[in-house]
Amino acid sequence: MNNKNQNKILDSYKNSLKLSALQLSALQSEINDKDILIARIKKSLSWKITLPVRILGYIVKGKFFKEYPLKVVRKRLLEIYREDGIEGIYNKFIFRFPITKNIVSKLSFKKNELKTKLESNALITNKNHSDGKLNRIYQDQFTNDFSINKYSLILIIAEVTLPQCYKYRVQQKAEHLERLGWDVKIVDWREQKTTLSFLQICKEVIFYRVPAFPNVTEQINEAKRLGLSPWWEVDDLIVDQDRYAECGFMHHLTTEEKDLLFFGADLFRKTMLSCDRAIASTKTLADVMSQAGLRTVCVIENALDKDTLRIAQKLYPNSVQKKKTSEYSDEVVIVYGSGTNTHNADFLIASSGILSALKHNSNLRLWIIGELELPVTFQECIHQIKYIPPQSYEQYLELLAQADIAIAPLEPILFNDAKSNIKYLEASILGLPSICSPRQAFKDIIRDQENGLLANTAEEWKEKILYLAENAKIRQTIGLQAYHDVVAYYSPDEITIRQVEPVFGYAQPVVNKNLKILVVNVYYAPYSFGGATFVAEEMARRIHETNNVEVTVFTTRPLQGDKRGLCRYQSENIIVYSIDLSPAVHASQQFNNIETIESFEMVLTAERPDIVHFHSIQNMGLQMLLACQSKHIPYIITLHDSWWLCNRQFMVKSNGQYCFQKRIDLQVCQRCEPESRYLTERMMMMQQGIQAATLLLSPSETHRQLYIANDVNESLIKVNRNGIVRPEKIRPKRPKNTPLRFGFVAGDEVIKGAVIIKKAFKSLSRSDWELKIIDSKVDMGFPPIDVSNWNVKGKVMTVPPYDDAGKDDFFYGIDVLLFPSQWKESYGLTVREALLRDVWVICSHPGGQSEDVIDGTNGNYVSLKGDVSELVNVIEEVLDKASIFDYYENPYKDQIATLEGQAEELLEYYRQIKEEMSQSTSVS
Repeated sequence: MNNKNQNKILDSYKNSLKLSALQLSALQSEINDKDILIARIKKSLSWKITLPVRILGYIVKGKFFKEYPLKVVRKRLLEIYREDGIEGIYNKFIFRFPITKNIVSKLSFKKNELKTKLESNALITNKNHSDGKLNRIYQDQFTNDFSINKYSLILIIAEVTLPQCYKYRVQQKAEHLERLGWDVKIVDWREQKTTLSFLQICKEVIFYRVPAFPNVTEQINEAKRLGLSPWWEVDDLIVDQDRYAECGFMHHLTTEEKDLLFFGADLFRKTMLSCDRAIASTKTLADVMSQAGLRTVCVIENALDKDTLRIAQKLYPNSVQKKKTSEYSDEVVIVYGSGTNTHNADFLIASSGILSALKHNSNLRLWIIGELELPVTFQECIHQIKYIPPQSYEQYLELLAQADIAIAPLEPILFNDAKSNIKYLEASILGLPSICSPRQAFKDIIRDQENGLLANTAEEWKEKILYLAENAKIRQTIGLQAYHDVVAYYSPDEITIRQVEPVFGYAQPVVNKNLKILVVNVYYAPYSFGGATFVAEEMARRIHETNNVEVTVFTTRPLQGDKRGLCRYQSENIIVYSIDLSPAVHASQQFNNIETIESFEMVLTAERPDIVHFHSIQNMGLQMLLACQSKHIPYIITLHDSWWLCNRQFMVKSNGQYCFQKRIDLQVCQRCEPESRYLTERMMMMQQGIQAATLLLSPSETHRQLYIANDVNESLIKVNRNGIVRPEKIRPKRPKNTPLRFGFVAGDEVIKGAVIIKKAFKSLSRSDWELKIIDSKVDMGFPPIDVSNWNVKGKVMTVPPYDDAGKDDFFYGIDVLLFPSQWKESYGLTVREALLRDVWVICSHPGGQSEDVIDGTNGNYVSLKGDVSELVNVIEEVLDKASIFDYYENPYKDQIATLEGQAEELLEYYRQIKEEMSQSTSVS
């Protein structure tokens, strides 16, 4: 199989995965909606009140007592009550029918009400904190500057349910813009997630015919946040109640229908005025918009398009031939197309003239395509009239091509002067002569009796119809001139150059001489969590500050409420794209999350990076690597942990013990995780992703050797030691008469040793110590850690996570760092931060975490076995020699890697890859 076929198969699989993602997302949304509805029902007062009735219903229906008839059950309950009372009945129910425990527990909810309230308050506090971070993201204001100039996408947010409007204003606009080199995306305004996502990567946005419902208001506000200047577009005067009131069809509407129409007009007007600029289909409509308060209004007329020209090319020869043969035909067909019954009033202004013409010339035929209620007077000529139901656009043109005369009557009101001349265009492109009311758009193109006819009064309508009906050559001559005129004036290229290009210009190719790096990590500020995130953030920031280098980030954020999709914000002058992911419905989604791929590919297309650097991508999915491969974008993976080798990210078994496999054996893994029936596929996908990488980076040599032992090419993987932020302050002298101060930065993370630390300190019988625990996830919206039940001799406290400014203060406030990680860490960033600040480190060994610790010199080792007694012994030894920390300095801190050195090394790798890619491209 050649590469071309392989790529096609790969693309097919990718498309299938994308469809699956959409299906899964839709299913998840439906499930979420039902969950919310069920939760509301169960919380309602009526649900609680009717609980006894439901219990009785369960009993009567036999859901509780399937083995016994109700009569027997009742007798037995009475016996139990006499012997043991209510409590006896309760206990029997729970023993014999466990389902009743769930129901009865609802009756005793008051017992735990206080506790629940306290927990809820804690969750609300943390949720509000997390919401504050989301608000910071969603309120991050961009200016209309270089940040959007790199995008080549124009987004059209449109009403897509009106076929004619969609064709002439939406599809045509897309074609015009594409001729100018722009990428164009059309989105239904109801699709909130998709709309908000594409707003993040577009240079211009057009809102076509959308009402100011809350989601549209949110879309406009988001566009402005992103530095966009939104366009509002419409092709009817639907923004003015007074103009609506002038329309004849309003007299036939009920009060409710009128109110609804006026309500819609207000919504459209509100959307229009919320935008900065507007596009109108006619000069009259543009004037109304300007008078409403819009400072910039452009006119882009309805025109011919590829679809119309394709159909006309097929029909025009037959139409012309018919015009020639009609010289010898008796019947002359007048055609009128009506989209809705609102055109009744328009037809009325010409109806008496048309009726007189039909009476005068019995060879005249009137074809009505669509909805129209003729006046009863037309019964006199009913044999000359043909009703044809609404047709598709192509079928409509086919019927039009069979006719001889097209008519377009319109009421003489401003509402109609604002309309375009679509009916004239459609007839003219088929060589059909038209008779039209002298509304502005018709007057602008029609030269009376040369390329069409204008009729205002009933007498004029009769006269012009009979004039054309009685002379086939005149019909042919006028129709031919109309054809030439619309092709010359309304051809797609003509409108593009004359009206669209002055507004949007040509899309300019983005020439970027910078080295462009896209960094991918599951967390990123303001949702920073873990050592890998710290490394990703620090490297991104430092390298972005380098001349001729541009870094952007792709990450995730917590899902709260409805999904918003992609969101762009800034962190320290770096553009960050984040997505909110639905909770996983299957464990394999940790590496096979196809929900991510669409957004990731959007960012790849918008940013066009030279290199993608993957850090920790748990829950984001390996499809991102496939996307890079298909687009031939080189990528780097930093192997921060064992996730690429083991389904358990840190190779720690369910019993909390480290798995000491060096070369991974899937049979061993399957026994460890019997429920995970996807381990073979997982390994295959991981291996493919690793093998296709341009470079692999390991934070330590220990970790590098683990991957080499698992068939990773030795020449492909390099060590890029994680650097440490140098302290900005000098370590103060240890306060006198202070208990030995221990610190633990991983909160309640079991894998980091939180459980054995708690057990160790609870077993101490001395009080000459204090322990500071960083509540590492409190900023992520989790409940705070409760240490009130430890019951220890010393002092235990929790402190919030520190930032860069507070890092020195934290480490200078402790003497010993506890790092009894239960796995072979790839590095151990916190260990180095402590060592650099003259803090003694108790850490597990072996692993990357212990490479800079010398046992007995600047720290102590404990095993990876999670032995509490071993940790207690080490803590006791340290407490016994507490006096050494009064003047302690780490003699080997100058060997700790720095962030500056790490960034320089990483940047050199980037440049080498870019150079190799450039040379490869030049050769090819």
